[in-house]
Amino acid sequence: MSGNHHADPKAIRAKLNHPVIDSDGHWVEYSPVIQDYLKKVGGTRAVEGFASRDDVVGRILSMTLEQRRDERRAQQSWWAFPTKNTRDRAIAMIPRLLHERMEELGLDFSVLYPTSGLGLYAIANDEIRQATCRAFNSYIADIFREYADRLTPAAVIPMNTPQEAIAELDHAVKVLGLKVIVMGSIIRRPIASLARNCERIRGAAWYDVLGIDSD
Repeated sequence: MSGNHHADPKAIRAKLNHPVIDSDGHWVEYSPVIQDYLKKVGGTRAVEGFASRDDVVGRILSMTLEQRRDERRAQQSWWAFPTKNTRDRAIAMIPRLLHERMEELGLDFSVLYPTSGLGLYAIANDEIRQATCRAFNSYIADIFREYADRLTPAAVIPMNTPQEAIAELDHAVKVLGLKVIVMGSIIRRPIASLARNCERIRGAAWYDVLGIDSD
């Protein structure tokens, strides 16, 4: 597509004789609505888990460059939240509106990954992580079900243990009918000796890259 914004996606699509599939689309969660749903399905634990991801991003965005360097924090995404073109911003948050505009976008089908939800697998607390992923997956199954002919959302699968991964995968696919998943492949685990012996560095961790001989 032309970078000067003059190309018409719908016109380009009309010239093709095959479907156009967006395999890496994203949607943006609207926190006030999703947190109400999470509370009903997963209780306060699920709400705490989801809010913790937004809290981290919000705190980092408020930091100065010097503060981010001091904590070795990466710059969080600010470019993903346009405000001038509110209609385009809205389709990232409202499945019905995105579904209505698929022809205009030149797309036949889209696989949609979450935004805040992408970090849910990394919640440290086992109970909160599992409750949040379960409630979140139930939420996306409900809000996207009516638009399944053109949109499919990705379920979040926690991966700290094989047991929790299999349990949530079975629920997402067999109970909720979801077709796509996103899995955490780098698991943050505590360094046992440091956690036992030094209060100052209890947060020290190693990253378990899932594979042969992984914990």
